[in-house]
Amino acid sequence: MYAAVIGKLSPWISMLFESLNESHASKLLAFELENRKHFESFIEPRSESFYSLSGVQKHIVDLQNLSGESFALLENGVVLARANIKNIQSKGNAEIGYRVGKRATGKGIGTACVKHIVSIAKELGLNCLSAFIINNNPASEKVLLNNGFHLDLCIPNGGSRDFPL
Repeated sequence: MYAAVIGKLSPWISMLFESLNESHASKLLAFELENRKHFESFIEPRSESFYSLSGVQKHIVDLQNLSGESFALLENGVVLARANIKNIQSKGNAEIGYRVGKRATGKGIGTACVKHIVSIAKELGLNCLSAFIINNNPASEKVLLNNGFHLDLCIPNGGSRDFPL
């Protein structure tokens, strides 16, 4: 389980990066509902059943059963972003993914999330990370480039980036 302060916006406000668990379900649901249209402008919509407390609880349990790590970035108990290390391979390869709420975009939060999950990936002994973006999301491309990723392969409707650790 990971919990780390990754930034201070003022002496009274800190952002916490925590391992996602069942205690985050209601906060994660609020985050996903608030940002649903924003996220769906970049990625395929989630099923309707996801957008309920039981749906998010099931999602968290499913994430915990996969090979990977999932995190929430919180400020004053509110989820600002989430990030994942997933599909961990025995060869030391994995994928990362993240999403930043619309209110938190443009503030360096995506960059901070990716930087932190890259450091966790190193702790896990991973040596190559991939991230997938689509061409209508230049902000995500910038976040990945700022964290040392490079363009490896362009494919229709998206791209792949690899980062040797």
